[in-house]
Amino acid sequence: MRIAYIVPGIGLHAGEVERRQSILRRLAYRESSVDVITVNEGPYTIESGIEEEYAAVSYLSKLYEIEENYDAFIVGCFGDPGLRAARELISKPVIGPGEASYAIASVIARRFAVLTPLTTTIPITWSQIDAYGYSSRVYDVISLDLKVADIQKKGEDLIRLIVEKVKNVVGFGKAEALVLGCMSMGFAMVDETLTSKLRIPVINPLKIALKLAEALAYLNLTHSKLSYPTPDLTKLGHLIPVSRTLRR
Repeated sequence: MRIAYIVPGIGLHAGEVERRQSILRRLAYRESSVDVITVNEGPYTIESGIEEEYAAVSYLSKLYEIEENYDAFIVGCFGDPGLRAARELISKPVIGPGEASYAIASVIARRFAVLTPLTTTIPITWSQIDAYGYSSRVYDVISLDLKVADIQKKGEDLIRLIVEKVKNVVGFGKAEALVLGCMSMGFAMVDETLTSKLRIPVINPLKIALKLAEALAYLNLTHSKLSYPTPDLTKLGHLIPVSRTLRR
């Protein structure tokens, strides 16, 4: 199975791209290969609605261009920018880490909390939760008060900071699981330590998205084209690779 993790936007330097690809390949099954795919446009980080919209546009053409090279795709942002458009555009499975993480959280806990990078991303996260239909299952959305670009810089101190931020909302009758609501938190690989310290399941969106992508590819399942119908591609010839348009 070949999995593509496609990064919306241009905020990752070459060393970070290589680090993330190494983590993905280490987590993948032996039968899988994983590539991190970058693009040449879009925001540096995604911390606002405006940046989400630009992020969605940034990768769709690349996604369409490389569809035939992979068995499944992961949108590399917890906010799932452009997820519906991506599923309309191609026929292979496209995983949104946010959508996948909420689904798993709802399976393993009655109510859960979501940790988001900034206070300003709290309303964006609630809008996403509402759109996916999980409002009644979310106990709270908590801000880490860290910009996305600063999360990796915290190193081991990130665990202490997260515990401090969420300790008052976890427990019986409160949040009984925690979703890390940012891919940079996921790539920090702190979920297992946090699970031990908080004594609740901590959901890493990176791991969830990768394993769901592998599962759908293995099962030969993808999104329904009744739910995500393919658009009239003749109107998009100036936006997507012409060679693929002609083949269709």
